[in-house]
Amino acid sequence: MAKKDIAVPSSERDWQAEDDMRTLARAEEIRKDPDRLKAALGKANEKMAELGALQALQSGGKN
Repeated sequence: MAKKDIAVPSSERDWQAEDDMRTLARAEEIRKDPDRLKAALGKANEKMAELGALQALQSGGKN
């Protein structure tokens, strides 16, 4: 997805950078914990299956 050329206030960029940093730190914590990683990947697979089923319904089952 292309980003729009919109002026973003400095405070918004700072907040986004802080939030991104926290997200990256949490991702690293999850990667280092095999049980958490396995659970997270299981949830991701469940969500992908749900989305696949919705997509099949939307396309009339022709998927």
